[in-house]
Amino acid sequence: MNEWETQMQRLLDGEIGEVSVPKEDFLTVRSLLVEKGWLFHVVGEAKHGGVTIYRRNEQAPAAE
Repeated sequence: MNEWETQMQRLLDGEIGEVSVPKEDFLTVRSLLVEKGWLFHVVGEAKHGGVTIYRRNEQAPAAE
């Protein structure tokens, strides 16, 4: 499990409230979310400077 996978799993488990992803890692994280089927379980908010803040999507069914 890589660093981003660990962080996203903790986010989905409710251990942390958000994950901040720098623009350099955006495509890596997005690919991970698609690959794991987690894309609709999180909401990404683009910030100034290319940073994306991911939070759990409270309206999505629980992640597996």
